[in-house]
Amino acid sequence: GINAEYGDLLEGRVELLERVMGTDSGDGKSPTVGKQITDINSKVDKMLGKHQKTQALLKRLNELAEYTDPSFIMRYDPANFIKRDYVLDSTTRLQKAAVEAKKIQELSKFVDSGNLKNLNELEKKMGPLTSKCLDLNDKEQDMGKEIDELLFKWNGIIDTLTEQFVAFDTILRAIEEKEEEKSKK
Repeated sequence: GINAEYGDLLEGRVELLERVMGTDSGDGKSPTVGKQITDINSKVDKMLGKHQKTQALLKRLNELAEYTDPSFIMRYDPANFIKRDYVLDSTTRLQKAAVEAKKIQELSKFVDSGNLKNLNELEKKMGPLTSKCLDLNDKEQDMGKEIDELLFKWNGIIDTLTEQFVAFDTILRAIEEKEEEKSKK
C-alpha cells in the first residue's frame, strides 16, 4: 500500500545518505544517518507528545484513511442512499400518482360519483407525501454539504502532514549538505 511505498522510498533514501556520507568517519564519533533519523524522530515524537489532540490524530490516521477510501464512501454515503432509494424513487412514484389522480378527476364526470367518493381524500394525502419527498431532498443536500465540510477538514490534515514531511526532507538535505562539506574538507 501507500505506507509500504513511502517506507521503501525512505529506506532507499537512508541507504543513499549512508553511502554518500559514510557510516563512520573512522574516529568512532560521527553518528550514522539511521541514528540521526532516530534522534530527529524522537524529537518530533516529543514535540507531538505534548499535544493530546495531535496524539489522538496520529493514532487514528489509518482509520481516517479508511474512511476516505472511495469504496467505503460509496458503500455508506447516506446522501446517495437517501437520494437513490427514497427521494428519486418517491418522486417518480408521486409524479405518476399525481398524473393519475388528475386523469381520474377529469374522467370522474363520466363515472358514477358514488364510485369516486375517496378522490378528495386521495388528493389530500398527495400534499403531505409530496412535502415529505421535498423534505428528504433537502436533507440529502444538507448531508452533501456536511460531507464536503468533512472532506475539506481531511484535506487540511493531509496538507499539514505533507508540510511536516517536507520539513523532514529539508532537515535530511541539510544533514546531507553538512556531511558533503565535511567530506570535502
